[in-house]
Amino acid sequence: MKQNLTTIVFYNVENFYSKYSEDSFLPSNFNKWKESRYDKKVNQIAFCLSKIGKTETDELPSVIGLAEIENNDVLEDLVNNDYLKHGKYKTLIYESLDERKINVGLIYREEHFKVEESEPIRFVFKDQNDIKTYTRDVLYVKGKLFNQQIHFFILHLPSKIDKEINQFKRQSILNSLRKRINNILTENFSEKIIIMGDFNDSPTTDDIIQELNTRSKQEEVNRKELYNPMVYIQSYKRGSLVFKKQWMLFDQQLFSNDFLKQNSTLKYIKTEIFDASFLKNSNGKSNGLPYRTYVGRKYFGGYSDHFPIYTILKY
Repeated sequence: MKQNLTTIVFYNVENFYSKYSEDSFLPSNFNKWKESRYDKKVNQIAFCLSKIGKTETDELPSVIGLAEIENNDVLEDLVNNDYLKHGKYKTLIYESLDERKINVGLIYREEHFKVEESEPIRFVFKDQNDIKTYTRDVLYVKGKLFNQQIHFFILHLPSKIDKEINQFKRQSILNSLRKRINNILTENFSEKIIIMGDFNDSPTTDDIIQELNTRSKQEEVNRKELYNPMVYIQSYKRGSLVFKKQWMLFDQQLFSNDFLKQNSTLKYIKTEIFDASFLKNSNGKSNGLPYRTYVGRKYFGGYSDHFPIYTILKY
């Protein structure tokens, strides 16, 4: 690796159901998730992941968080693909009770990251009729990255489309997450924590700033606050997805204070959107936008409706 640099990735891969699934996208299965289409997507996503951080590190990423994965079949097919298999990745996923049967998962290079502990953090809510409702679990993983202890939280928050229904859910999840982070940092302010995922909201929203206690300037981050580099990355010209014809940056990576110290043994270098040209549409009204797998019922054969994001760390 170049100068002991490594890459941490998060990627929402858009409705990545197994080819064995009977529930692809919707119970009606109208999208006809054929084996050939599945195999193409596996190859595309593996190719994309193999390129992230390559310029900076000359290596495959060490840790990759993924959203909208159905199950471990998908993760296993990814890590055994020719583009990734020499990284000798391991997989980690817990199937949630989410209505769409999509989950967050993790793949990691065991020679770089040793998992010591993991669990799904499940959230159960009740609707107006007192019937239980569920969303994606948050995945918690603790381990050693290049022999340094680190905590990962991988999430995919409920959408803001059903604002009244989901706002309470979103705040509850973020509040619960903040309590867990506080517990970790109360025991040891030097613990390294990375929260990454699809927040379904912008990095400047009050929910994220207030519930998670984030700061956008490194020099302002105190011992219990989190650094959110995405604030200065988002702009009207660039983001990780397009929502209502506007660029948004719902995909985010947040970092505890210890990554920012000059003498840190896992030092934060930079965070970027990986928006390579092959991930974009190349013509028409959607030129430059994410090259999607499906748009409604129509199959386009692209990668995802999101771009990946990644961080470079020095160890």
